[in-house]
Amino acid sequence: MDESRLQELGQSYLLPSNLASADSLSEVFADSLWSFISFEANYGKTLTQVSNLSVQLPDDQSFALYTWAVPSAEGGFNFHGFLWNKQWKGSQRLLLRDFGAVDAPYRWLKAGDWIGAICYDILTTRDKGQKVYTLLTFRPGLSYHTKYIDGIELGSKSERCHFGSRIFNIRSNGDERYARRPYRVQFRYNSSLSAAVRWDKKHKGIICDHLAPSKSEL
Repeated sequence: MDESRLQELGQSYLLPSNLASADSLSEVFADSLWSFISFEANYGKTLTQVSNLSVQLPDDQSFALYTWAVPSAEGGFNFHGFLWNKQWKGSQRLLLRDFGAVDAPYRWLKAGDWIGAICYDILTTRDKGQKVYTLLTFRPGLSYHTKYIDGIELGSKSERCHFGSRIFNIRSNGDERYARRPYRVQFRYNSSLSAAVRWDKKHKGIICDHLAPSKSEL
């Protein structure tokens, strides 16, 4: 299995003519990707030619997160992911399962459950002297989109991996108030708009900006 073959398989389920069989075609892609990451020599490869797939690693290259979305015949998307951590004891690869977005800020998820979304950046910071990894993710929807600032606690083995973190000491993000301390911060906005949630090097923080219609004529 090589990158060009993964590219072909990844594009096949995105074709409008294949929508009815998108689920089965995406399973072939997922199985092939799992086979690809089963070879140690493929660790760290970001697979830039595979346009349906996002591969993100933190600065220290300590783990690799693979995320992708599959269009649903009913509309919307189904989200999938793999996590590869070479430091884990036992199995070093974890299949991720979309938990859904209900009460997403308050879910501390483990053993492969995660708020399904496309990860587009991994930030490395420190909290109380400890290294902390923060995920920036995007979950498109029909009537609204959501961007998350999510945490990940890797643990010593895959069974102890958690999505969500206690580092978010926040009760409001400007548009949304939290009833209690969240495990992740979410920004929801109308699907006719676009918004950027990104790391700003100058201010050394995460900012949300460029809120604007996604179509120039609007």
